[in-house]
Amino acid sequence: MHLNHLAIIMDGNRRWAVSNNLDVYEGHRKGAENLWSIVQEINEFNIKYLTLFGFSTENWKRSQKEVFYLLSLLEQFLDDANLKIKKYNYKIRFIGDLLVFDQNIQEKISVIKELTIENTGLVITLALNYGGRYDIVNAANQFFKFNKNKSDPMQMKEADFKEFTYNKEIPDPDLLIRTGGEIRISNFLLWDLAYTELIFLPEMWPDFSKILLEKCILEYSKRNRKYGE
Repeated sequence: MHLNHLAIIMDGNRRWAVSNNLDVYEGHRKGAENLWSIVQEINEFNIKYLTLFGFSTENWKRSQKEVFYLLSLLEQFLDDANLKIKKYNYKIRFIGDLLVFDQNIQEKISVIKELTIENTGLVITLALNYGGRYDIVNAANQFFKFNKNKSDPMQMKEADFKEFTYNKEIPDPDLLIRTGGEIRISNFLLWDLAYTELIFLPEMWPDFSKILLEKCILEYSKRNRKYGE
């Protein structure tokens, strides 16, 4: 069974740092570094789409100091991405309410999107200030806005609803991997994950490796997807 779209919740950076007697922010830094390593590994498995939970709508509830550090890492990640896309054929997308970020981050996001829009390699979607419920509510609002001035409004149908979601351009994930030991999806891609296979790992994100990735892909290949049947 081919894995076309992989989604990952990269959890456990803070707990990894604590378990290694490091500052919490070192865990986030290590996690960001590991992300690029995993992207390279994914290229070997003929996976076309990769969606990552980078910054959730709930992350704003953390301490001001931690939020500041996370935003600094995001900016650094965007700078790194700008350099790396010159070497690789990645197409990088961003989903979520991006208008809350400062102008500098928004401009860097726009530059990366424009530079990679024609690329044909791995499609990387980074969810920033994203929440699954927000995605659904936003899609519903877009649908009603689309119908507002029509003399014969269309009735909302499940098959058409995806066209108003953030991920309307790409297929739903085949597999979701969550690291960090938590067994929940934490408001991530609620519409998209309806029939996705789920794997939860006890390992923290900074320790996620090619070996663990291979094990997850092997586990996925043994499953029989029934799509609710």
